[in-house]
Amino acid sequence: MTSRSLLNLVLFAAVVSLALWVYFKPKPQGDTQEYRVSLLLAENAQSIRVERQGMNIVLQKAGERWHLTQPLQARADEVKVGRILEMLAAASPRRFPATDLERFDLAPPAVRLRIDHESFGFGGLAPITNEQYVASGESVYLLAPRYAAALPRQPADLVSPRLLAENEIPVGFELENLKVVQQDGNWRITPEKPGLTLTQNELNHWVQSWQQAYATGITLSANELNQATADKQAIKISLRDGKNVQLIIMQQQSELILLRVDAGIRYRFPAESGRRLLDPYTAAGA
Repeated sequence: MTSRSLLNLVLFAAVVSLALWVYFKPKPQGDTQEYRVSLLLAENAQSIRVERQGMNIVLQKAGERWHLTQPLQARADEVKVGRILEMLAAASPRRFPATDLERFDLAPPAVRLRIDHESFGFGGLAPITNEQYVASGESVYLLAPRYAAALPRQPADLVSPRLLAENEIPVGFELENLKVVQQDGNWRITPEKPGLTLTQNELNHWVQSWQQAYATGITLSANELNQATADKQAIKISLRDGKNVQLIIMQQQSELILLRVDAGIRYRFPAESGRRLLDPYTAAGA
């Protein structure tokens, strides 16, 4: 190694050491302040908007549940919404004036999050620490990248994978060659298979499997019947409130794909789970 190369290496090490010392230098005694990015509480939030590359995803809270309202209407995944709302509790020991935003890659931000009246812009990553610059109000904060990672890239990312809502209580099922209906508090199946009888516990368990059915994947689909679904098998689920849920079986070989007609959403289930949903005798091991 030449003397010039050695000198350059020493200078580079000195610059890196200085940068690390400046960032991690001990704070004056008693200076342990962290800066909250928001004073809004997650439980009080009523609206969420994610703006990314011209696409807006909007959620509204109705009662205790979140729903997507733009660009589609659907029940939201409460767990994923909770991760987004963690932004309101974020705090950082580092903040800067929200000036010269270009140096933070915040002019404009790559993605913007709005929760009620609060706005958060997500910019670039800081060297060395890999923290992200986040603009809120009159300041820019350094936060872990996980807050940006919680934001959806497309509307389907926030749709609930649960086939039926909690308040959708089934009282009847009509499948291709089978009906299961609740009468006087008991479930009746017609026609029964010769020599096989399902107990009330087995039928209750089968109905609960529908109520608790979570898809392994979802796909947004046209909210209308067309030629592609005209020859498909349909399932009708009658609900306690008098409404009905209509499903179309799009596929049931390698996996079960159910199109919920009113929502325009396709729910995907593993083949074994699908067989149990479509046949109470299979679910009971009969």
